[in-house]
Amino acid sequence: MSLLQINLFGGVEVMRASGESVLISSRKAATLLGYVALSSPRAISRGKLANLLWDGQFGDRARASLRQALLTLRRELPQYSDVISADRDDIRICPNAISTDVGEFERLLTDGDPERLARAATLYRGDLLEGISSTSCQFEAWLSAERQRLRTKAMQALAGLLDADGREHTEIAIALALRILAVDPLQEEVHRILMRCYAQQGRRTDALRQYDLCRSVLWREVRAVPERETEQLQREIRRTFHAAPLRSASLKLHRAKNIDATFTLGVTPASRSWS
Repeated sequence: MSLLQINLFGGVEVMRASGESVLISSRKAATLLGYVALSSPRAISRGKLANLLWDGQFGDRARASLRQALLTLRRELPQYSDVISADRDDIRICPNAISTDVGEFERLLTDGDPERLARAATLYRGDLLEGISSTSCQFEAWLSAERQRLRTKAMQALAGLLDADGREHTEIAIALALRILAVDPLQEEVHRILMRCYAQQGRRTDALRQYDLCRSVLWREVRAVPERETEQLQREIRRTFHAAPLRSASLKLHRAKNIDATFTLGVTPASRSWS
């Protein structure tokens, strides 16, 4: 069993095997822990880490900042020496000492099984290292690329859930789509997925409200209008839900005429059922 569970979607959360939360008081130390955890089992040189996380500082000062972050982790992480191996040149996390939600998320996506996709969807609680920012251009470039890569994988999980049967999978797909849009509201494809999910559940108002939101966001952020596919989808939703009440009303009228004809002939529904 891993000594620590490190969750990196939606921020940084560290927990003991018992489930007890571990507070990392320094944001920079938490960022360092997250980066090294994602790199496991590879060792990373101290020079690379110093340049990546503190590239706005001179070399000696950056290395001093790295040492300070490591001291914070040594003080606050339980069983630090069993989790992090740090020598004169390199730093690494012992791979058997930790589990990460990112690693589990990627493992669950390997075969496209609906149940595994559903479990992966619940792990994607937000952007990678959400709330973490840095003055380091190198780190921001790495973080942006990793966030986009994992967001793309979350969208693949979303597409797989749409192909699965069952209301439970639809609910999970809706929750995942909403989380993706919370971090990237310009994903028009995800807006369409939400519209389809709501329509499948008979939630016409929510489906059309999602279309309105999509149109509003696109215009406000990039002065764009929805794609033809999005417009076609909203028309189909309107047409489908308008047709359903008409069919229902027609059926009721047909039944009413049959009942009137029955009583005109002097035959009650009850007597007809007994004949």
